[in-house]
Amino acid sequence: MALDQQNDSSKLLLYAVNTLLKTIGERPIADDVELADVLEAQLAYSAIIETKKEVLSEGWNFNKDKGVEFPPTSDGYIAIPDNVLDISSVDSNLIMRDWRLYSRKDNSAKFTEPQTVDVIWDLDFNSLTHPIRNYITKRSARLFLAQQAMDTNVFGFTQNDVEEAHIIARRSDGFTGRYNMLNSQYGLDHIVGGL
Repeated sequence: MALDQQNDSSKLLLYAVNTLLKTIGERPIADDVELADVLEAQLAYSAIIETKKEVLSEGWNFNKDKGVEFPPTSDGYIAIPDNVLDISSVDSNLIMRDWRLYSRKDNSAKFTEPQTVDVIWDLDFNSLTHPIRNYITKRSARLFLAQQAMDTNVFGFTQNDVEEAHIIARRSDGFTGRYNMLNSQYGLDHIVGGL
């Protein structure tokens, strides 16, 4: 593979699928057409997407926003976009229910004013930084291998790789988030898993 092809950001998910296929001894696929035709490639793709959502749900500096305003539609409802993984509000009043914003205090999903919440977003795999893609790929490869090979000895073999990738991803997150003990919620955000 030529160097320029390795850096094609539109193919990063395809490269990750091929990494998973290699873990079970399958040949790599060349494009999205093969992805649609090869069952193992589809299973690998599904494992990556599910793992991506799982990992991104933790809330990282790059996929969470505070104070996102959602306006109600003319019927008073506030639909939650399908790329939202989680939301929270300062007073814990607003929650997501049936893909709508819901007020616990009012026991209602109808609003007359825009509402502000903190959001954890689902992002496209190809748009993620290398450290987080690497972590997702290794974590999903470990799961995929265990499901396909059904060999717990092999499953345990890659645990260190996954842990190291997680540390590197968290270090990258800390680098971009500029967290410190004096002016951030780093301990709360990353130990408790808050927004």
